[in-house]
Amino acid sequence: MNYWHMQLHPNDLNWSKEKEVLEKYNLIGLGDWEEQISQQDDFENKMKVGDIVAIKRGSQFIALTKVIGEYEYTDEVGDLDWFQRRRKVEILDWYKKDYNFYVSPRGTLTRCNTNNSDAQSNISITNWYKTSMMNYLQNKTIDLLKYKNQIILQGPPGTGKTRQAKLIAEELIKPKKVGNPESIIDNLLEKFNPNEETLKAYRENNERLLAKFQELFPKGTLSQITLEKYCTGKGDRDNFCWWIERGLQPLGYYFPGSSRSYLIFWKKDIEEYSKHGFVKDVQDDEEAMQKVADVISEVVNEQKIDNAVNYFGDSFLLKLLNTYYPNEYFPINSERMIDNALKIFKVNYQGLNAFEKNKKLNQIYLEKKAKFLNQITAYEFGRLLWDNFNLKTGEDINHSDELIAQGEFQIIQFHPAYSYEDFVRGIIAETTENGNVTYKVENKILAEFAQKSKDNPNGNYVLIIDEINRANLPSVLGELIYALEYRNEPVTSMYEFENERNIILPKNLFIIGTMNTADRSVGHIDYAIRRRFAFVDILPDESVIANEKAKQLFNDVKILFSDEFLSPDFKPKDVMIGHSYFLTNDDNELKTKLEFEIKPILREYLKDGIFFEIASEKIEALNV
Repeated sequence: MNYWHMQLHPNDLNWSKEKEVLEKYNLIGLGDWEEQISQQDDFENKMKVGDIVAIKRGSQFIALTKVIGEYEYTDEVGDLDWFQRRRKVEILDWYKKDYNFYVSPRGTLTRCNTNNSDAQSNISITNWYKTSMMNYLQNKTIDLLKYKNQIILQGPPGTGKTRQAKLIAEELIKPKKVGNPESIIDNLLEKFNPNEETLKAYRENNERLLAKFQELFPKGTLSQITLEKYCTGKGDRDNFCWWIERGLQPLGYYFPGSSRSYLIFWKKDIEEYSKHGFVKDVQDDEEAMQKVADVISEVVNEQKIDNAVNYFGDSFLLKLLNTYYPNEYFPINSERMIDNALKIFKVNYQGLNAFEKNKKLNQIYLEKKAKFLNQITAYEFGRLLWDNFNLKTGEDINHSDELIAQGEFQIIQFHPAYSYEDFVRGIIAETTENGNVTYKVENKILAEFAQKSKDNPNGNYVLIIDEINRANLPSVLGELIYALEYRNEPVTSMYEFENERNIILPKNLFIIGTMNTADRSVGHIDYAIRRRFAFVDILPDESVIANEKAKQLFNDVKILFSDEFLSPDFKPKDVMIGHSYFLTNDDNELKTKLEFEIKPILREYLKDGIFFEIASEKIEALNV
């Protein structure tokens, strides 16, 4: 493959139509001139299919192209394709100012080579090609990752698999403009079909839940609610607090973080009711319950909150009001999430309390419902908001007309002892105030990262698992083998976390594994898991090695992976050491790498039977 740079304009530096020619015809060419015979001969006879040609105007690069067609000659020329001598090309990249590459302004057609005095142009064009190829391969891998959601970068040691994984992750999580927030909701409302069968089933289920709750806890009986009927903590699922927190979760999420928010709850480790807030010092449990019941009854039956806000959190009170008055209060209970929802519609909420903000959001829902003549429910409207925006933090909702989304990536490394309890969800021991040991379930990195990506649906989240094949994958992943393929569908975990067993892997959570194909000391990936990943080869690449002595050493080492020295049980692409072993700043560094990195791994290969014994002499003879 040869590198060239050429002018594409006729005898007029102000022509400025090179890009138009390339976009319309994918052609490069020269005129049929009496002068510049050698350049015309180079174009016809020395330029080959596969060569790289940088198109320029004077000292300004325009495009990087690859020759894909043989030489042609035609008298049928136009205003744009003015040249008789021509070749078909593929456009690899358009020049961008931040590339900061140099090209000599001289010459209509110049071939770059190591003997060319125009070395700086040669370096620029070769670097541009390497960069464009890296970007092309990276973009291709990103497209594959978006399609499959999880990939494994596989290759022998030293090919830059982990580095490539980080580059892909950094590209995926970059801030991106998604659009105008309110317009996004309006577009979704226009497409919303309230008669979808699955939606109707959800709606019927929600109606049954609400009816069941109101049957168990009618408004008029709340002032007589008993400790057994109110308190959580005994493990039953028919108490008032369990229903508010878990039973009615499909109608609006409320999770207090601590049972203390309910003021009274059953504490298992001491086998008695634990009282807090304004009933903390009430000795009699029944008396304390009556005081709490009176406050709750006042909120629900009279919608009076002035007294209740002194004892209960706003989120709990909003959950009560939305449950008993679903047409008046919107099913978002967190004030911070309500604030972020109001930002979507550019509503000024300064000076309003949480209840006034909630009612304002409910009014927006009713107005949108009327505007689009849509029978969407308040909960379904709420799902449009929290499924498309990060209402928890509001980080993707700014005060401009554009929605800005940004994600996050993390990197972990598997090892043979890694387990499901380390990766997904597991039990940890804690010591209580009185010295007793209790056990609780805790989400680990995958479940935590899945929740982050669910909370921020417009951002991309990337989990890099280095050395993914060093762990027992079926054991580590467990039931999530299914979730890898069926994104956004709940799977049941073996552990219950915060009264919930389901785990969902959202579509915006991507997994990149790296795998050393030379490592035979660990287990292989079985077919069930392999089917759920796409595999991308990351192989040794001589072109990225700049130092000439390092290139020579690379090729000397490459000979060891020929049939003469390599066992037939191994393929060169699985075991040949990669280019990162040969990336050095100077000869001294290369010598150090040879003695302390390259030769040691080659000797290990010899010991493991990857090489025949005759390779030993060749290994020891390697030098710089």
